[in-house]
Amino acid sequence: MLAQAVVAFFKYKTVSSIIVLACWPPIDQIKFTRQLSQYGMTATFSCDPAILDHIRHHYLQGVLYMTHEDDDMPMFKKIKKTHFMLKYKWLILGDHVPDVLRKIRYDNDVAFLKWDQDANKTVDFTAVTTETRTAIHIYDAYIHPRDGIAINLWAYWTNSTGLVLTHERERILRRNDLKRYPLRIATPLGHYSSDKYDGSFVDFLEDETMSDQDPGIRSGYGTAILLAEAVNAQDVLIENELWAATINNNSMFVMVSTGEADISGAILRILYDRTFTLDFIIPIWPFRVGFTYLSERESSSNMYLEPFSPAVWWSCLAMMAILAVVERITSKSPKEKDGALYTVLTTWLQQDASAVPEGGSGRFAFTVLSVSAMLVHAYYSSAIISALMSTGRGGPDSLKALGDSKYAIGSEDYDYMRYLFFDVKTTWDDLEYLKKKKKTSNFYQELERGVELIQQGSTAFHSEYNQIYPHFKTFSDEQICKLQHVDTIPEVLTWVQSTKDGQWTEVLRIAGGWVLETGLGKRLVNRLRVPQPPCRASLLAERVKLGDIAPLLALTAFGAVLSVVLLGVEIMFAKAKRGKLREGDAKHALNEVEVASEVVEYDSNIQ
Repeated sequence: MLAQAVVAFFKYKTVSSIIVLACWPPIDQIKFTRQLSQYGMTATFSCDPAILDHIRHHYLQGVLYMTHEDDDMPMFKKIKKTHFMLKYKWLILGDHVPDVLRKIRYDNDVAFLKWDQDANKTVDFTAVTTETRTAIHIYDAYIHPRDGIAINLWAYWTNSTGLVLTHERERILRRNDLKRYPLRIATPLGHYSSDKYDGSFVDFLEDETMSDQDPGIRSGYGTAILLAEAVNAQDVLIENELWAATINNNSMFVMVSTGEADISGAILRILYDRTFTLDFIIPIWPFRVGFTYLSERESSSNMYLEPFSPAVWWSCLAMMAILAVVERITSKSPKEKDGALYTVLTTWLQQDASAVPEGGSGRFAFTVLSVSAMLVHAYYSSAIISALMSTGRGGPDSLKALGDSKYAIGSEDYDYMRYLFFDVKTTWDDLEYLKKKKKTSNFYQELERGVELIQQGSTAFHSEYNQIYPHFKTFSDEQICKLQHVDTIPEVLTWVQSTKDGQWTEVLRIAGGWVLETGLGKRLVNRLRVPQPPCRASLLAERVKLGDIAPLLALTAFGAVLSVVLLGVEIMFAKAKRGKLREGDAKHALNEVEVASEVVEYDSNIQ
């Protein structure tokens, strides 16, 4: 019965084999191993905890430990803190929990199965000392770094029901509640100086008016605070000078990797070598990095026609024809039937149908007038404004397109830009294509010089957007409207990090998922991210130039001239019609004279 409960526990933990830490005689080891194998579990005995150092960690490993009176003696002292990491699933069997467990990791997975046995005897798993209906209770061993060990009921096992979890929810909640335990947050000072800022470093980090400075530090610190609040911990700020330097002990990277700090107060980009020393627990991205340049104004010469796609225009024409046919069928007088099409057209254009001329040329001129009025003033004015807003945002939108453009490129001289992008060969084909075509010897420039190159409109300058944004106040509104940006660093490369395989890793990952799911992380980033500067002219009609409406003017003028031509054709047709009528009347009169003369002649002959 006890063997079945042990196997059920480890199978729930998805463990396929266990290590039994017990100094048993060989015959007892064989018997117990055979009993476990009957229920589908393999076991290995060892009297030396050093065996745990040789376990491969690509799968979970179960560990069964039997308590003894000398639990605080040499055997248990050989067990390292890393042996309680999440790859190991522990089950302690006995009548008490060893006090030495107080020193193990917070994120351990240890359960306690209370079983009263003589400490000097080996456990007889074949002995059934209770009825089969009696439950075997399994407890969760919660080890808080400050408050010590707490035993809480977690599940029970019976022969009929198997393993039944009764307090799993409570177990999860306990591990997400650190009871105000202090979490040390290493945060670089960055641009902060007490001489320049009237306030403490914490005041500087929480001052939203300074959001254009150190967005990486502010977002990392803000995220760390959110994580600490999510697990009900107390945040402790540890100030340090550098970000990722490995040659100085006063750097955030060193403090977090060595365990002097529990979590970072700034973001770091994931690099291959950093994954060996840091755990990246939550992605956060407060700014953009890439090429900023002024695009040429791309005037949309057909913006008054393009808001309606050809398919929409044809569907409107088809619908108007259908309505005109219906209108003609339902008309009663010949005049209504003749004007059915124009009734539909004028209704669509919101014009007065009573003002439609009766002549063909007049109707055509009225149609030209109505369509022109609609294109300028009617339904899709909002679409025209949208086209106007986009006319100054054209230009390359990818690194390859930037390489094929007329723009030169330059970059601010940052370490991660120099050593991760431009001075090394990367796996980005588009970036390598761009560097091959555009990179020159004077590629690296100071930020102020880069802003001047952007203003000149001939260079795409690579920098952090939050760094370059304060300089945009010197730009004219026309230049602001032409600003364009091509990103080079994807968001997934930037994370908040904690100690590698640290005791807070799992709880911080869970808290990080919660922060992202609730939108708190996105809200924090939006508060820190500098927006695109507003283009004030984008919504003003004065921005429409003659070249923009030239096609509309040409079409309107052509329609007006065509109306006059149609009027001339109409006049000529009327004259021809009147000539035919006059000729017909003359012939008719001549015939009447001839008939009358014949009648007179006939009457005279009779007389």
